[in-house]
Amino acid sequence: MRRKQLPAGTKDRLFRRAEGVFELEYQVNRLLRQRGFQRIETPVIEFAEVFEGSHNQEGFYRFFDNQGRLLTLRPDMTSPVGRVIASTKVELPLKLRYSGKVFRYHDEMKGLQNEFTQAGIEIIGFPSLKAEYEAILSADRVLAALAVPNYSIEIGHAGIFQHIVTELHLDREQTEQLKIHFLNKSITDIAELAIQIPSVISEFIKEIPKLFGPIEQTLAKAKTLLPENHPILDDLAEIETLVTLFPHSLTQRLRVDLGMVGAMEYYTGIMFSSFSEGIPENFLSGGRYDYLFKRFDLAQTSSVGWALNIDTLFDFLYQKPTKQEHKKILVYFDDKTANVAPDFEQEGIELSLFETYEETLRFAKKWLYDAVWIIDATGGKEEVKL
Repeated sequence: MRRKQLPAGTKDRLFRRAEGVFELEYQVNRLLRQRGFQRIETPVIEFAEVFEGSHNQEGFYRFFDNQGRLLTLRPDMTSPVGRVIASTKVELPLKLRYSGKVFRYHDEMKGLQNEFTQAGIEIIGFPSLKAEYEAILSADRVLAALAVPNYSIEIGHAGIFQHIVTELHLDREQTEQLKIHFLNKSITDIAELAIQIPSVISEFIKEIPKLFGPIEQTLAKAKTLLPENHPILDDLAEIETLVTLFPHSLTQRLRVDLGMVGAMEYYTGIMFSSFSEGIPENFLSGGRYDYLFKRFDLAQTSSVGWALNIDTLFDFLYQKPTKQEHKKILVYFDDKTANVAPDFEQEGIELSLFETYEETLRFAKKWLYDAVWIIDATGGKEEVKL
């Protein structure tokens, strides 16, 4: 009997967690609205073909409708935004924001969540450099406003990995294997590949797992490993140009990772991810994807976006109970005082729905209220501090 169980990778949110995730989602949306991002919402269920070519589809939750058409629970928000732009012919440029549930299936043995809440942005149709600037700047402003401690933003470029694949003439299987080596920063595996398939950038490839950290030093080292006029130098120049636009207060939090691989296959240029001490994974990631809309029969469009994992951030920020800004008061009343009980309603003060004072007191102690007020028919009260 499974009627009381949940599918692997999903869980109920109760009380503090439900409130906390909702509050984080609201805060992110409020901050982005202030920066001029317009709200967009798309269905949780889409036709599977909306996501063709953007993901490993083995991770989809797929099923058929009553007409035999293949559907999926959305694994990300960006592709549905592309579908909306294509189907509505809405005029570009646009700055969009969203939040909602996304679903990606992981093997049960990995213990990973398959359902989580994302919030993020898409900047569509603006010049790419300023769009990238606003994307990273807005991400920084959101993380700072949420008081995420000691976070950094790492910048990479999708072109670097693609140029290596092209240079080495890798097939699909080899490309996927190299992607895993990049993600794991596997010095041995990457070095072995560079030896097995020699090229003019072999020394650069061998150093990829170490090419991360401070921007100026890392880029300078990378340039010494590349031949003159190699296209990867153009990718490095893009990173350099972008970084010079930011104020010093932000560049202090910026790092570079030349071995970064995009979480989505549609990334084409600058990519970035955010990390913080105490969080075992990146909780915000994004990048440029100029060709996504061509899948929906639209012209190539400069687009940049990022997505924030609200659940991961909540688990980190709310490990300990947060301090209340106001006292929690429970008001006990009976039939004779019910008519004056509403006079006491305000933030932090709620009415007890128990029949007896004893039940009210037990409940207040259990849920850490600061006091119980016992009111009388004249509007007066007796305070019992807890």
